[in-house]
Amino acid sequence: MMNGMVKNNITYKTIEGIPDSFELKQLEELYESVFDDAQVGFFLKRIQEKEHICSIIAFESKKPIGFKIGYHYNKTTFYSWVGGILEEYRKLGVGKKLAQLQEQWAKDNFYSILRTKSMNRFKPMMILNIKNGFNIVDLYTNSSNQTKIVFEKNLI
Repeated sequence: MMNGMVKNNITYKTIEGIPDSFELKQLEELYESVFDDAQVGFFLKRIQEKEHICSIIAFESKKPIGFKIGYHYNKTTFYSWVGGILEEYRKLGVGKKLAQLQEQWAKDNFYSILRTKSMNRFKPMMILNIKNGFNIVDLYTNSSNQTKIVFEKNLI
């Protein structure tokens, strides 16, 4: 379903549950284009495994240009897992709009906290999180020796 939000010919599609094969291919191609270290197998497996998953795709005309995916973390928390914008479409407000749509979806589905993680090398994402009202709530090093910064935002 198209949300009917258009800015500079950009529209947004919200997908609840596991995307169909065409949508999944669009998400996979965006993911590979945005991330140099894309792990497609992990990406597709997580989409298939997680409950109450929500994907939002941004389009310019019919071309997918960005995405944001999240899923149920616990009873009160929705986890904003991954997203990105094709480089030539950055700084047009697409990431901000995807974040707003995801946040509204989480509120509409009775989550009271929105949680996400980032790393210091993704400074634009960290800045977007802080500008959008997230607080840093934790910092840890994972098994791959990556330092993760945990952000949360109260939705009520």
